[in-house]
Formats: sequence, C-alpha cells, structure tokens
Amino acid sequence: MIDFKKAIEIAQKYYQEKGQLELTKIYESKNIWVVYAGKKEQPRFGNAGIAIDKETGEISRFILPSRTNFEILKNAKMTELN
Repeated sequence: MIDFKKAIEIAQKYYQEKGQLELTKIYESKNIWVVYAGKKEQPRFGNAGIAIDKETGEISRFILPSRTNFEILKNAKMTELN
C-alpha cells in the first residue's frame, strides 16, 4: 500500500526527472494519489498532474479536462504538503 509519505517520494523523484522540483498539490482519492508540481505562485496552463496507484505505485498522467478525472477530484481530499 502506498501511503502519503511514499506517494510524496515517488512524485518528487518523477518530477525531478522532469525538471520540476516543487510539489504544489496532492489529493487523496480511494485508489490513487493525484499530485501536481510546478511553481506555487505561477498559474498552470495545460499542466497535467500524475496519478499514483495506491496498490502498485504505478504512475500515470492525470489529465484535465476529463469527465472521469473531474469526478475523481470532486470526491478526493486535498492533503497538506508540509
């Protein structure tokens, strides 16, 4: 099971490889963690987040707009990044 701490580690490694060092938001849903990165004070245009599967740790893109992904975010809980 991928907990919050492990999800942060996975996301940081993924985004560091992409050149984005700062995590900005993380949401917890039933089966996945949704994580965004970039600069907190800059607006995001066309920026997709990542989804981290809670069982396997597998990473996939979390793209909006998507009816399914909007529904996931609607029911997800935003978690504080410390």
